[in-house]
Amino acid sequence: MLTLIEKIIFLLLTIGCLGYSFVTFSKMFNVIGLGSNPLNWGKIAKNWKAGFFAFFSQKTLFKTRPVVGLVHAFVAWGFTLYLAVNVVDVLYGFIPDFQFFPNHILGDLYRLFVDSFSLIVIFGVAYFLVRRFIQKDNRLKIEKPVMLSELALSGMRFDSLLVGSFIIFHVGSRFLSASFEIAHSQSDWSQPGANLVAKLWMNLNPNTIVIMEHITWWMALGLILAFLPYFPKSKHAHLFMGPLNIMAKEERKSMAAIEKIDFEDETLEQFGSSRLHHLPQTQLLDSYSCIQCNRCQDACPAYVTGKELSPSALEINKRYFVNENLTDLANGKELDIPLTDWMLTEEAAWSCTTCGYCVEVCPVGNEPMVDILRVRQDLVMMEAKFPQEAMETFEKIENYGNPWGLSPKDREKWMEGRDVPLMREKKEAEVLYWAGCSGAYDSRGREISQAVVDVMNKAGVDFASLGNEETCTGDSARRIGNEYLFQSMAEKNKETFDQYKFKKIVTQCPHCFTTLKNDYAELGIDLDVVHHSQFIDELIGDEKIKPKPWMDEDVTFHDPCYLGRHNDEYDAPRNVIQSILRDGELIEMKQSKSESFCCGAGGGNMWYEVKTGERINQNRVNQAVETKAKTVAAACNFCNIMLEDGVKTTGNDENVNIMDIAEMVSKGLSS
Repeated sequence: MLTLIEKIIFLLLTIGCLGYSFVTFSKMFNVIGLGSNPLNWGKIAKNWKAGFFAFFSQKTLFKTRPVVGLVHAFVAWGFTLYLAVNVVDVLYGFIPDFQFFPNHILGDLYRLFVDSFSLIVIFGVAYFLVRRFIQKDNRLKIEKPVMLSELALSGMRFDSLLVGSFIIFHVGSRFLSASFEIAHSQSDWSQPGANLVAKLWMNLNPNTIVIMEHITWWMALGLILAFLPYFPKSKHAHLFMGPLNIMAKEERKSMAAIEKIDFEDETLEQFGSSRLHHLPQTQLLDSYSCIQCNRCQDACPAYVTGKELSPSALEINKRYFVNENLTDLANGKELDIPLTDWMLTEEAAWSCTTCGYCVEVCPVGNEPMVDILRVRQDLVMMEAKFPQEAMETFEKIENYGNPWGLSPKDREKWMEGRDVPLMREKKEAEVLYWAGCSGAYDSRGREISQAVVDVMNKAGVDFASLGNEETCTGDSARRIGNEYLFQSMAEKNKETFDQYKFKKIVTQCPHCFTTLKNDYAELGIDLDVVHHSQFIDELIGDEKIKPKPWMDEDVTFHDPCYLGRHNDEYDAPRNVIQSILRDGELIEMKQSKSESFCCGAGGGNMWYEVKTGERINQNRVNQAVETKAKTVAAACNFCNIMLEDGVKTTGNDENVNIMDIAEMVSKGLSS
């Protein structure tokens, strides 16, 4: 098809564009290589199936926004198909009379697929452009007071328009080229779309048709060559960097269980992340993987309630900062600019509740929450910049062994009137019951601890409590950023655990649950830990207890973030609730299970308040009220505290009752 001069020009253009692309792609990977904790390419290679599956199934897009996800999936599949189409088209241009399996079912199916997906991609991308530029979908916006760089504000629109236009013109030109080829030769049933368009050219001069076929061929192939060098700078890089990111993702015990800091290593000069190069390479890879879809902020409790944090803005700011300083960074220059000057504000860092929604919902495996935890470590241990209330919390944990600052000798007060064996007397038990700080000191927490003990006694469980020997797990210290204090508390608890024999730990606090089970494991302290919802569900399943159904009114359940998203447990608490329902039903809130909305207490926010925007717990209570259920079931002491406060401050205290699932079962066993 191509003339000799066209072939020469195409080869020269290909060499030039591929050479320039090598430069831009090299810069991209040089920037990623600037980070700490190098990528494990051996592990990445072994994890190829995860990336391959994510790339071809596009399954991660359907976690939320299923319709938009489906359109995006078809566009991705079509564009992926075009990788092969471009190769075939080059062969068609260079080899005279070349046809891909002519007069063969394989060739017919190929042409049918290409024709169909060409139209799907064109209309799909047009839909996305209309959605962004005409409909101006609010979900694609990042509202104030979130910090979003000026470069990102203008760059996102330009990049979206450029990428969208490129795809439409690239695919559209190839589609038109096929129609001119048909007009020049003969009708082709396997290309119904191009066949229909070809009818428009039937009356054109044959030479004009040939010229137009050449022009559209050049537009299709020329555009892809011209776009390749720009690829690493555009958000379109997520097409391949997303699957790579999924393959490279750190294997964590749970979402917030980051790696241990070795405080004995005297060569360490930095704790946490203060500058771009302090972030691990996986976190720099995140910025190139980001789709900029804003799914992560859809149910981010901080963003939804008008605070300065948007996990999406964090990744976008990271990407545009890299683009702005690409040459310096690619040459290995470590820029002395604090992350809090351009990635997120200090207040944004403190606004995170570590609910894990952003990590759960991201289609490409990004972990903006982990970035925030690392920034907090720097702010606490290097800069000493953190809320005053957080300092008071640290002091209380260090001096009293609990964030309430109450006497360690009062830990056993909740046991009054209950039969609670103590480990110091018993020495050995099947189950170590961990009440936790809130279960020992908070008035409602004490009632929940008593209910758990009542259930255990009714079931004949061989258990014991540490009583006054129990001390804080260090959860809040770690989430706020005081890793040193967390490790100190973990060592204290390990010394206590080593004195006794037990098979498993049961606790009603999801924060203690995930810290003991997952964070301690990062320190080499391996424990068998179960949440009280799981334990009670098992007791009911084994018929060791048979609670009497007594609830006649509807119940809605609030999923604790640290039980659900952090530990993937959604069924056990619901099974427990079902056991006590008589005439009432379990009504789900509009945001439940993996999409549940946080109560606002996680990430240390229990101990300090970010006053910008609305209160998170009030937002969640309003969702509960919308269900018309009279009782909100909880399975977390912190959630219980926040929900009860939210019920009072929204004026719903006479309409809504908050109960822990253990209290519900205990009532069913005593009635």
